[in-house]
Amino acid sequence: MASVVRSTALRAGGACVRCRKGKTKCVYENGRAPCKNCAKGMHECYLPSESMAHGGHGVSPARMQHRIRESLPSERVVSSSAVDRQVPAGPSSSVSRHASAAHEKLTPELMTECERVISKTLPACVAFHKPTFLVALKNASMEPTMVNALLTTAARHSPAMIRRYGGHGSSSTAAEHFASKTINLVMQNLDTPSLADIQSVCLLILHEWGCRNAVRAYTYLGLAARMAQMYRLVHHHNSTNEPDQFQMEESFRRTLWLIYILDCFLTSSPGRHPALTHLDVQDVSLPCLDMNYNFTSPVHVRTLSGAPPAGLKDPSAQLSEVGEFGHIVLATKAWRQVVEMMTTTTLATFSDERCVQLEQDIEVLRQSLPMHFADKPNNINLHITMGSGYTYAFIHCLLNCGTIFVNRRRMLQVVTDENFSIDLWRGSSHTHVQTVDKIFAASHSIIHSLLALETGADKDSILCFPLFMLFAAFTAGSTVAYLTLKGLAPANSSESAFNIVRDSVRMCQDGAESWPLVIPWQRHLSVMSKVLRDVKSAPRDKAREDSKKRALSPSVKDDNVSQTDTNPDAMDYEQPDVSAAGPQAVPTTEGRASEPPVPRKTGITTINGGPVAVPTPADSPPPPVSVVAKVDSPSPASPGSALGGVQSSSTGPDVPDVDMTALELCAAFERQLLELDDLAAFMGGGVGSAPS
Repeated sequence: MASVVRSTALRAGGACVRCRKGKTKCVYENGRAPCKNCAKGMHECYLPSESMAHGGHGVSPARMQHRIRESLPSERVVSSSAVDRQVPAGPSSSVSRHASAAHEKLTPELMTECERVISKTLPACVAFHKPTFLVALKNASMEPTMVNALLTTAARHSPAMIRRYGGHGSSSTAAEHFASKTINLVMQNLDTPSLADIQSVCLLILHEWGCRNAVRAYTYLGLAARMAQMYRLVHHHNSTNEPDQFQMEESFRRTLWLIYILDCFLTSSPGRHPALTHLDVQDVSLPCLDMNYNFTSPVHVRTLSGAPPAGLKDPSAQLSEVGEFGHIVLATKAWRQVVEMMTTTTLATFSDERCVQLEQDIEVLRQSLPMHFADKPNNINLHITMGSGYTYAFIHCLLNCGTIFVNRRRMLQVVTDENFSIDLWRGSSHTHVQTVDKIFAASHSIIHSLLALETGADKDSILCFPLFMLFAAFTAGSTVAYLTLKGLAPANSSESAFNIVRDSVRMCQDGAESWPLVIPWQRHLSVMSKVLRDVKSAPRDKAREDSKKRALSPSVKDDNVSQTDTNPDAMDYEQPDVSAAGPQAVPTTEGRASEPPVPRKTGITTINGGPVAVPTPADSPPPPVSVVAKVDSPSPASPGSALGGVQSSSTGPDVPDVDMTALELCAAFERQLLELDDLAAFMGGGVGSAPS
């Protein structure tokens, strides 16, 4: 049908339906569809005699789409259109899913963006078969579903695509332009999904998740899992040493493991039931080395439990080592086990022994990594040079985030005890000190990795970190800020703490430009950073004030030898302790004394974006520090969101002023962590709740 040879003449009998209706010249290249006009707009091109076969009875297929989107203005059609895929496949049908792919191409610019996703962007660069994808792109034989899915991912990195499809400069709007096309194509082929369809849905999950469309992302996750299960039933084959068959099987396995990773991330809260079961992955080999995969060298790799894979003819055969993507899977499992502990443990049922075991499991996995994946200072730079920087960083973000989670939960159990005091903490055993040191070390490693990736990033594209990396940066920055404000951090860690918090705030601000999901994290972290800066500057302000008093009053004796440390490179935790009962007063900002008293606004946003009241402690808290806090998180499309431009300063005009003390902030943060608010924010909200 669409591949019927047509005349290249401009006679009326050869004109397609769209050109007839538009009364424009209909010119074919190579005598085949699409014509130049349809190719330019990425429309379906068919003759009046072919209308019945297209299911429209003469109606343009463009009007049959459920969600009409702006047509691509300049690129050529990549393969058979959405409506072609509705033709039932059978013995008498010669229409394939790539009916006219041989003569249809993307524009060079969009092809370059797709290649960038396949070669450099997680998860495509580790989950998809690069040689096959790159050849399919160049030959214009890639399924249109996958092409649009790749462009959905590329739109967040490409300034040109954002300018063309992003409305007012929004990467999410540009990505949605292609995402709507992708899901329409997926749904049209839902009866017989291809592997490309499943892979495309995985990229759509990331898109919707990043847009903070929590329910839709969770629903797509279930769709991908069911599609993979049905695909496995239809295309199941016994293990073979044939290269082509191995490549197909490994491609499916990697797609299944990608769904597993997304499943671990998006079911990190009570009420979120996993899309995959243990039976779906228990006999599946972990991903092999990328070298074996890309060069189609058949190997056998152990399963997630360590057992040989199912279907292995010789159980005694030597198993190959786990590949790069396989280590991401293992690290994800370790992180998810920590999350499970957090979601199933209360203050009454907490078990320190379980935390110790989880931490040991993480350390065992860390030690089992190949030498080139060890967490050493210069390894990240070497991996960036070799093109595997994101893979290396992702593995260690997972492990370090798990380490922070475990040790932070152990600390919460201590600090929430009614008998807790800072003095007892400082006089306790080295266990607490080691806990803090582990958190600082893990936080530093996360931020160091992301800074290295920033330095080595391509200058012609927008740096857009994967969502989990940004969440790891948020976890590191917020936890270090909490420890410092609470007075639990070592006195000599002041400068390191401020650097970690500063860098994490900036990364989340930049990330919010690409991912609306990050907006609540960034705003919450900005509040903590603002309080931390105010607490740091308070001793210096007090010292300057005392100095002025001495200059104006010579009779005042200059014998106050216990003045506050004015060294900007260190914070003396023996000075005003905002975390203990009855701490010294923190000076208000200059000029506040001359202003009329104003009611205090005691409130801090939850990490997930909603407001939470902070009760005033009964033990005479210190005077408030003026803090910027978010009372309500804007929706992704609101003017105050990242889509409209996130303020570079934490004192942006779209955020109201709220007076809070460090003591109140720490109390609110502790309660939010115990209520798993950070995990809810990570997923974009609970099932059934729209973004606020």
